[in-house]
Amino acid sequence: MNPSSKKPEKPQKPKVNHPAIVGFLLPFSAAALASACVLYGGGNVSSLFYKAVFFVFTPLLLAAGLYASLRSIPLIPERGDTDYAYSGLVLNIFFILFYISSLIYALIRFGV
Repeated sequence: MNPSSKKPEKPQKPKVNHPAIVGFLLPFSAAALASACVLYGGGNVSSLFYKAVFFVFTPLLLAAGLYASLRSIPLIPERGDTDYAYSGLVLNIFFILFYISSLIYALIRFGV
């Protein structure tokens, strides 16, 4: 074997845009958390558990998803995943608007 021959370079795997994927999945997890709280909460909207989930954990997940989606947009030229980045951003905005409207409804209806 000729020692001067070079090994063929392996094709590099494309880098994954992890913030785009996280930003896409977090609004669904926030919706699942709020839905589980409503379905299995027993209708007791004045409980501390319901308030913690609805007023703390759900908005935190939505804010984290929005942050991850916004952080993923500058990484698109380097890592790709345009569809996850932009659809995650649109989903986060939609779910935040939906959360705000349901929060207003809950405050008016239940006086929580």
